[in-house]
Amino acid sequence: MEASPTKVIQYFDGQKQNLIPLFQRRYTWELDNWKSLWDDLMVQYELGESGTHFMGAIVSVPALAVPVGVSKFLIIDGQQRLTTVSLILCALRDCLDDPSAALIQGVYLTNPFRELEDTLKFVPTQGDREVYREIALDRQIPSKDSLMGKAYHFFKDRILNGLDSNDEPVLPAKVLTTLQQCLQVVMINLGNDDDPYLIFESLNFKGEPLTQADLVRNYVLMRFRHSIGSGGEQKRIYEDYWEKIEKSLGDNLTEFLRHYTMKDGDDIKQGGIYAAIKKKLKSIDTPEAVEAEVHSIKRFSEFYAAILCPQQEPNKAVQDRLNNIQSLKVTTSYPLLLRFFDDRKNNKLSDIDLEKCLGLIESYIVRRTVCGVPTNTLNKLFIQWAKNFPSASHVQWLHDVMSSGSGGRRFPRDVEFTEAFLKQPQYGRSTTRFILCRLEKSFNNKEMIDLTNAGVTIEHVLPQKLSPEWQQELGAEAEEIHAALLHTFGNLTLTAYNSELSNLPFTDKKDELKRSHIDLNQWVLEQANWRAAEIEERAKSLLIRALKIWSASLS
Repeated sequence: MEASPTKVIQYFDGQKQNLIPLFQRRYTWELDNWKSLWDDLMVQYELGESGTHFMGAIVSVPALAVPVGVSKFLIIDGQQRLTTVSLILCALRDCLDDPSAALIQGVYLTNPFRELEDTLKFVPTQGDREVYREIALDRQIPSKDSLMGKAYHFFKDRILNGLDSNDEPVLPAKVLTTLQQCLQVVMINLGNDDDPYLIFESLNFKGEPLTQADLVRNYVLMRFRHSIGSGGEQKRIYEDYWEKIEKSLGDNLTEFLRHYTMKDGDDIKQGGIYAAIKKKLKSIDTPEAVEAEVHSIKRFSEFYAAILCPQQEPNKAVQDRLNNIQSLKVTTSYPLLLRFFDDRKNNKLSDIDLEKCLGLIESYIVRRTVCGVPTNTLNKLFIQWAKNFPSASHVQWLHDVMSSGSGGRRFPRDVEFTEAFLKQPQYGRSTTRFILCRLEKSFNNKEMIDLTNAGVTIEHVLPQKLSPEWQQELGAEAEEIHAALLHTFGNLTLTAYNSELSNLPFTDKKDELKRSHIDLNQWVLEQANWRAAEIEERAKSLLIRALKIWSASLS
């Protein structure tokens, strides 16, 4: 690695090309940044050529490029500053007379007499290239729709209409001389033996830290040759694979990469994603093998997109199961789900068996939650199952590994589930609303209301606070019944009239519930009283449905 102070104009001089990698962020500087740089430039303008303004460090690395054309360097850090300086040069070109304008165009902005892809001295990242090419190469006056266009107009206005400290018009030629002589940076050039990824890992210059997904993307793309024209592997890999992954998953990309690395049985923490994928890719020697791995990442990202957005799943039964898993928020199961979807893609698992596997996962989570089994073992369990994934008989295998656990790993049997469903308090648990909604759907009403509506909430038939009317309803043992049965399934229902119901007496509450289109409430409406016997009887009727929906057996 070489580090030396130099004038920033050196990045625009000579037969070379500085490229912002296509995986870097787009131009983000705005008015405050432009004002700050212009003010710094004008301080040196007043001091004359003896002054120096230090702009920070610029880090570059020789590009793994096609072996033709001018020398190419990737700008690893400093893209916002170099982009802005290049836009100032464009604005100066358009404000100066022909000789000076020709100097800027032919020396600082372009490599004359070169192939089109080698013409520009500075090439921004992919999303900014078209706008920049129009400004720097085609010499078009840009609109203010883009940040680059706004920056160009800001600096052009300052050059043409600005005043110095003596209220004299700014001289464009002097601005050019000041830029050439006084703006200085530390040039850090990485050599072939240096690791540019160490730079990636520590970047945070006037911007947001790179995410784990950013680091993975940068590492992957740096394994391929760079070119802005034909023959550029990096551009092809980005467009064919990574760009599509990013568009598909958006903000979920980092978490997908974590689950992707976990599908083979490794427990990867949030901050260890890049290290895990880097370790795997570092052992791959050829670009072809790296591309095969990127292809695999893209394929699994399509599975992950369907897991996150079940509407993308074409099979209705599988889609319904995915919606249930989404509602249960069982993200710890995602590495295992990726394995199931991969085997379905490879015709090793049918839609029917995939739906059964997802149903077993749903039953496993629901039964454990109802029985109060702690969730802290789930992550390790799903990773272990993903690691020991079978090549056939997936449904039987999954049922066997679930049923073989004990203690905190157990799949509660019917006896335990029945006892908990009838007697344990369930209100306040994360899955209770889902369970009630799922029970409601089991009535198969053709005019079912939208249970995803946030206005449909859990209602206690026997209210949380006993009024005199309710104490009279329950009798002498009102306090004991209230304490024992208040939060059990027998006393819980769904309604959009929660505020109206409150702690009304049972007869008044029934009048309000008559407006309900929820089948869970019909049994309640048929009762003359709401006491311990009715609550326990209703719990038993709901239990019959629950045992069918969330079975612990394969029969």
